[in-house]
Amino acid sequence: MKIAYLLNTLPHRGLYPASRAKLLLEALNTKEYQIFIPSSNLNLIQHLEKKELPFTLYSNNNSLLKSLKLFAPECIIHDSGNSEKDLINQLKAFACPLIHFDDHGGGGDLADIVFQTLYENPKELSKEHHVSGPTGYIPTLSTVFKNNNTLQDPPHIIVNFPHEDPENLTYRTLRHLVQLHIPLQISVLVDEYYKHDINDLKRFALTRKSIRVISSTNELETYLPTSDMVICSGAFTPYLVSQFQVPCIILCAHEEEINYAFPQEAHGFANLGLGRKIKQSHLQNAVMEIILHDNRRNSYIQKQKQIHFDSNLSKVTELILQTIANKKAEEEIARY
Repeated sequence: MKIAYLLNTLPHRGLYPASRAKLLLEALNTKEYQIFIPSSNLNLIQHLEKKELPFTLYSNNNSLLKSLKLFAPECIIHDSGNSEKDLINQLKAFACPLIHFDDHGGGGDLADIVFQTLYENPKELSKEHHVSGPTGYIPTLSTVFKNNNTLQDPPHIIVNFPHEDPENLTYRTLRHLVQLHIPLQISVLVDEYYKHDINDLKRFALTRKSIRVISSTNELETYLPTSDMVICSGAFTPYLVSQFQVPCIILCAHEEEINYAFPQEAHGFANLGLGRKIKQSHLQNAVMEIILHDNRRNSYIQKQKQIHFDSNLSKVTELILQTIANKKAEEEIARY
């Protein structure tokens, strides 16, 4: 089966979709695939080169359609953010199944199935061809849990806003945390794509030996087992945090994240809304509530324990293969 995988990433969400693509293509067990990515996304190009994943570049929709015609796909997977109806209408001309991930655009209505990991509640739950919920989150690693739920002394907070962090929530958060006059360990994780001056962060580390700025890493999972609390944005990172069952404060990196249903109280997250509008006292109160109130902290952990991701890859693979089979059956019926 020839699969065309249309992949793109956004500056505030990080590179998780690329990891999902790799896992999914392996699970679908096909050697005939092409990953198509926009030539303007230099970070994604660099990332795929490091992962040794082959890809085809396109400059605009016309060049994408030309490349697709040459490839002649039997299935198209779209994981490029919100899609436009015009493009998806043209993709439908290939007469093959259209599988979408995390698509809130008009083109998603034309897909055969949409896995909405970044789902909104309750609007999208009523759409028949949407699989809304954690199912579309495919773990990239096995989880190593903390030994116990007791706080370290002093408590360890991880600050991590993925990828470019356009609103520089990393700096804003650290600036507020250093005004808390209590003993804390703070680990600030920024990856190589962070677009602001890292020296601004390191200046805070000079004021306190307990602050570490860890750069050139996108391996949050390495540090999660040693953390008591995480402060992050509201896209894919909360799914990773919940694998490790760590109390988590959400500062939304983009207006769209405010409406996401997963990183909310019901799933074990303290969602404080849009990060660039957060008040210092609001963030500090949320941090202190987790530190001082065992019942509150344990409630977050217990809620995260109810969420399981282990079978998601097999579920998604099965649903994709079923969608492909259904599409073929419909075509057969239409011929007669």
